[in-house]
Amino acid sequence: MRFPFRKNDAIESIRSSLWQKFEQANLRLQHKCANWLELKTAHFSRLNWIVILFAFIVFTGGCSIYLIVTSFSKNTTKNINVIPITKPTNSVPLEEKDIELNAIISKKEFEKIIHFRRYMDSLGLSPTGKKTHDSIVLCRPGLLDSLVLLENYYYSHFKN
Repeated sequence: MRFPFRKNDAIESIRSSLWQKFEQANLRLQHKCANWLELKTAHFSRLNWIVILFAFIVFTGGCSIYLIVTSFSKNTTKNINVIPITKPTNSVPLEEKDIELNAIISKKEFEKIIHFRRYMDSLGLSPTGKKTHDSIVLCRPGLLDSLVLLENYYYSHFKN
């Protein structure tokens, strides 16, 4: 069973009517421009048109010849300099690599890390501490993530 009125048909009819109105407006504008140009050049004689055509040909031909000659001459100072592309020193790698720590974290250093992490967690419990916690996280956005990575590294290599 076919429905007599579908949403897509309505949209297409609106688009086609808008497109027809746009085309009509475009044709009116072209007609007005053509009439204006015809009025401005109605008094030109055949000799005037030949002179205008000759001037146009001479001007465009001269510009083309000038561009061709200057592009083939070797005495030009406007050469294109090719600068090699270099990798910036502070670039971010596309692939995340596992952190390789060659240094062994001592028990004392690990206890300092745990103490600092607990201190950061306790700061979030009070309103004044929350402001301090937020300012630390804002200034050092990767600090807490780094602490988690260090703890996981320590637990994976030194299981006690």
